[in-house]
Amino acid sequence: MKIVMMAAAGLAALTPGLASAQTGKPTVAVVRIDDLTRSNQADTLSAMIESAIAGTGKFRMIERQQMGKLVGEQARAKGGMVTTNTPGRVGGFEGIDYLIYGTITSISAKKADNIGSTMLAGFMGNKGASCTNTSATLALDIKITDTDTGEIKYVTHIDETQKAASSCSGQSNIDSALLIRSAAAKVASGLVTSIYPIQVAAVQGDGQLMLNYGEGAVQPGAIMAVYSKGAVIRDPSTGEVIGSNESKLGLVRITEIVGRMSKAAPATAFASTIPVGAIVRPASTDDIRALAKPAKRK
Repeated sequence: MKIVMMAAAGLAALTPGLASAQTGKPTVAVVRIDDLTRSNQADTLSAMIESAIAGTGKFRMIERQQMGKLVGEQARAKGGMVTTNTPGRVGGFEGIDYLIYGTITSISAKKADNIGSTMLAGFMGNKGASCTNTSATLALDIKITDTDTGEIKYVTHIDETQKAASSCSGQSNIDSALLIRSAAAKVASGLVTSIYPIQVAAVQGDGQLMLNYGEGAVQPGAIMAVYSKGAVIRDPSTGEVIGSNESKLGLVRITEIVGRMSKAAPATAFASTIPVGAIVRPASTDDIRALAKPAKRK
């Protein structure tokens, strides 16, 4: 059953592939954020995810109001969610390349005694004061799917924590908006880097690397692993790309964020010249532990 999803005036924005073709950018939509905590923060989180993704400059966002119309139209279809260009297919949306689903699983706050601040308060004359440190954590499950293939491009669990300054008055100063915005930034970073991996954009004369991602995607001091781009591996049955051969070249440390770029310095020796286009990913826990170990004396 075919569904007329929008009037002719809005059809251009949702014609398969046209939105992406017009902007040169994939189109993304936040389908649904469930809130198991009943905190009423789902709409706020959705808006912040949209803003964070739009801020990367690599995607075109479908507004929530427009997305709501699409979901409503598909909900009225007899067979569930179907597309007009692929009759009978479940779960697709025309003109949208990636769909974001999320669930707020928990929001919690915790207080811990700050003995040092309590002693200082007593020293300053407020002997009855009891000082505490407060932290709040937002737990979030995120799944991002490719509407064309149905493939899950990115799935993760995010635990974002914000700590307030020590308080001796019994009041906490947790900024809930900042907590949600930080979680949204991680969702945006995960989407962007799963579609467009971080890469070496230039190698400077002093050996520093310029990476094609900056604010929001990487943090100063972060340890990253550099990989050479290997040959593509395809499924012999379908011809679908299922992976590639890669070789780890070494580790770098992010030294500076420069707008939409970042600088990185080698943290380990590299056996060969780092090529422009090399893939850069967060280093593994084992890599970071190995880097932290002091070198053995001969």
